[in-house]
Amino acid sequence: MALLNPGFEQALTGWDSDGASTPAARSGSLALLHAEGRRNTTQTATGLTKGWYTLKAWVRFDGEPAEAWLQLSDGATSAQARVPLVRDNWLHVVVSAEVTTGRCTLGLGSDLPGGTSVSFDDIELIPGRAALTIRGADISSLKKSEDLGGRYRDADGAPADALTILTDHGLNYARLRVWVDSPDRYHGVAQLLEMARRITARGLKLLVDFHYADSWADPGKQPKPRAWADLGFEDLKRAVFDHTDEVCRLLLDQGTPPDMIQIGNEVTNGLLWPDGRNAQGFAALAALLAEGCRAVRARSPETRVMLHIDNGGNNALYRWWFDSILAQGVDFDLIGASYYPYWHGTLADLQSNLDDLAERYGRDIVVVETSYAFTADDCDGYPNVISTEAVAGYRFTPEGQARILSDVASIVRAVPHGRGLGVLWWDATWIPVPGNGWDPADPTAGNNWENQALFDFEGYPLPALRVLGRA
Repeated sequence: MALLNPGFEQALTGWDSDGASTPAARSGSLALLHAEGRRNTTQTATGLTKGWYTLKAWVRFDGEPAEAWLQLSDGATSAQARVPLVRDNWLHVVVSAEVTTGRCTLGLGSDLPGGTSVSFDDIELIPGRAALTIRGADISSLKKSEDLGGRYRDADGAPADALTILTDHGLNYARLRVWVDSPDRYHGVAQLLEMARRITARGLKLLVDFHYADSWADPGKQPKPRAWADLGFEDLKRAVFDHTDEVCRLLLDQGTPPDMIQIGNEVTNGLLWPDGRNAQGFAALAALLAEGCRAVRARSPETRVMLHIDNGGNNALYRWWFDSILAQGVDFDLIGASYYPYWHGTLADLQSNLDDLAERYGRDIVVVETSYAFTADDCDGYPNVISTEAVAGYRFTPEGQARILSDVASIVRAVPHGRGLGVLWWDATWIPVPGNGWDPADPTAGNNWENQALFDFEGYPLPALRVLGRA
């Protein structure tokens, strides 16, 4: 929609503002500047047809990031999006609202301490809605947690089914990992089938995460299953196909078709080492991935196929990896990224990467793993993976956890062309329960992730769960 002076090239003409113009622009020669205190800049668009509209703006903090937001209101309804807490980088922020009155007011707001300013530039108002269609969680630990005494509570403190709590909070996707021959009987095909029935009965969609291992597979380790250890490469390809096909068949036969499947988990450095390691080239890895993709296409053609790597803020890595895979002709639908804020770069890095991937490859993208701590405390005497604050502005509190999730979702929502489909929280239900630890072969091992669940140590839902359901 046509706005007056959307890039502030005529200073504040067309805007009602207590801000100022600044030459520190993203494009052109001028931008809007808000300095210390609470400030607001607005413009009202009229003559709008009924429907959804999206306000887009580029925003930059200089100095310590604080509170800034975009707001869109038609007088009857209003929506707001906060600016992620990133300094010295332009971020693309969007917010959508339904317009029913023929007019809406665009708001650019801030509340800043001394020494901090925020700039706004390149404002757009366009028809349509920017929203996440995937709001989900990995719940692979849930069955074992329940069996060993884990209990979950609703917001009022009453005992409740964890899946009911998730759906009541607005989640619509669940992710389950599957191992070939799990040492603890969990995370295998039988549990996958049982949990798939529960998930679909709750109205959740299902994402299956094939590890092609008997235990954890990630960038630092991709071990072959014991049963496949002595297979030659052609037989290894057949094993990937057969295993993928069998799991798909069993899910279909029980009426729980997978909506999405990952062929491998964080396969940045390959899978089924050493055969599928990609340090010296992608031909072998691509051949193995292709067998998994082919099995899904043949058995469950409606299922979308994802390839997933880690380090979601590293654009050079993603270009290298996906350029190489596409050069080998691997057939897939979705790009999956892990983004852990304490390991994988800033939110600006994440946005730069996801935006580039959307433009470069024309594929939809899911941040399929993310998490953050709600406390630095340890509940079970087993050291946590993350125990000291790693990201400035986001404290290890329930509120800090909720804020960083909100900001990750904001980054994904702003991916061009609606290619950012959604966000899944990693192992949201992994609360501290004796026996449900990190090492599936050692029942005495503790849980080093319990301070990053979406439930507190007593099984109460945390504020981030509500944020995810509304993202």
